[in-house]
Amino acid sequence: MKLSRLLAGVGMLVVVLAAGTACTTHAGAAAQVGSYTIETSQLRDIVSRGLATSAAAPASQTSQAAPGALEPPAVQQRTLSSLVQLQLLSDEARRRGITVSDGDVAAYTQAFAVLQYGSLHAFQQQLSAAAVAPADVDVIMRAGALESAISDQVSPKLLATEAETRQAYNQSQRMFGRLPLTYPQAKPYLARLIVATERGDALRPVFAQAEKANPVSVNPRFGRWDSGQFSVVAADGTIASTPGPTPAVDLSVQS
Repeated sequence: MKLSRLLAGVGMLVVVLAAGTACTTHAGAAAQVGSYTIETSQLRDIVSRGLATSAAAPASQTSQAAPGALEPPAVQQRTLSSLVQLQLLSDEARRRGITVSDGDVAAYTQAFAVLQYGSLHAFQQQLSAAAVAPADVDVIMRAGALESAISDQVSPKLLATEAETRQAYNQSQRMFGRLPLTYPQAKPYLARLIVATERGDALRPVFAQAEKANPVSVNPRFGRWDSGQFSVVAADGTIASTPGPTPAVDLSVQS
């Protein structure tokens, strides 16, 4: 899993193949997801915190970003993509009777960070350099935790083998040294992360239906919603009129 994919708002999500029905964005909104409004003020606050965080990060970290990735239009696109996807996931989880608590998200975030970066601190540093403030990491990681929980219901047997999880854990130990998670603690997360692509493929029809049930529209000021990419993309004549590059930072346990 690449951080660039994560920060593009895709996270652990799948690519939705079916286009959603258009809906009308309410005045003052950055986007509309079904009946839910993502306020422009919410988007502005998250983007402002992210840009301030990346400005304060060491140059050695921010230099990993692709040209233009830390410019406001690119950060706006990624942030709005994350907010839209989180709402779609939340609605689908609610429909299925799935609950993901704050504790679940915290545990998911810790495991993801430790297994792919060696520590939560190292993960937060990379996110900060990519214009994600600590206060807003939850937007990305909650989406990942929700996707994982929904996938468990849709494809409960689609998990990596014991040999595969053990190999991945040992690889993380070789890269980072002693981990703060034991193998039994890490195994459930590795079993899902390793086969994230396959689990995502199984979820495509689920999220196509979720988008159909909750049509997405984006304020043209920020771009347009692309169902094929499951994200907000640049639109001619907007403040985001050129494609928004994403930071080239690797988060891979599997690629």
